[in-house]
Amino acid sequence: MLILINLSIFDHDMTIVDSSYAILNAINRVAEEVGNPPVTHETVMKFAAVPMRDFIEGIWGECRQSWLDLYREKVEPLEYEQIRPFPEVPRVLTKLREMGIFLAVASNRRNPRAAMDKSKTSRYFDMIVGPIDGLPHKPDPGMLDYLMERFGVSRSETIYVGDSDIDIQTGYAAGVRTVGITRGNFTHAQLEELGAWRVVDSMDDLLPIIAEDRDPTDRDPTDRNRSHESALAETKAGG
Repeated sequence: MLILINLSIFDHDMTIVDSSYAILNAINRVAEEVGNPPVTHETVMKFAAVPMRDFIEGIWGECRQSWLDLYREKVEPLEYEQIRPFPEVPRVLTKLREMGIFLAVASNRRNPRAAMDKSKTSRYFDMIVGPIDGLPHKPDPGMLDYLMERFGVSRSETIYVGDSDIDIQTGYAAGVRTVGITRGNFTHAQLEELGAWRVVDSMDDLLPIIAEDRDPTDRDPTDRNRSHESALAETKAGG
């Protein structure tokens, strides 16, 4: 039986945006100020998927609250200025919206919307959630469960797209199909071995995957868009 994809949830960093050099520059500003050794891009890629406290602990062996406060209060806003969406992202997300698919972001960033407003990517998404919303960090499936409940979409109608082992684990825990994208620290083969349902090299490759699950006899796309708008209005009305 054909099951349509009606909700596509995305990770943020290294999935829809290249934040690696922004994070590199930001964390090295902290390093300079507190006297810690500088960090390489390779190290940033290794820890980019984890919460900032774990990130700092991973690179320097400990995370002092003063370092975290410095990052959040003085450095993080500068990081936001340097985050850029991958080139094809606006076009692909626009196409998915035209297909009537709900789009959401589930990120381990404390406040992903703040970063996405700066990169002008928030405009494409119906909902954006992170720890600031009182939801547990991934790989706990809480963010994905929350989004599916809010949109009234089943697990079988949902896909989750991410670049890391944490993302694959999150999708598995939530019981949804997970698409790995090879922009982070994991290769095509590694993402497959971790259990990704599909693996892509760019967001462009996502469109034919979703098209596989589109029924050629499906009703007029404008009808699906009306249903999308109606369901979205109900979601927003619910807070």
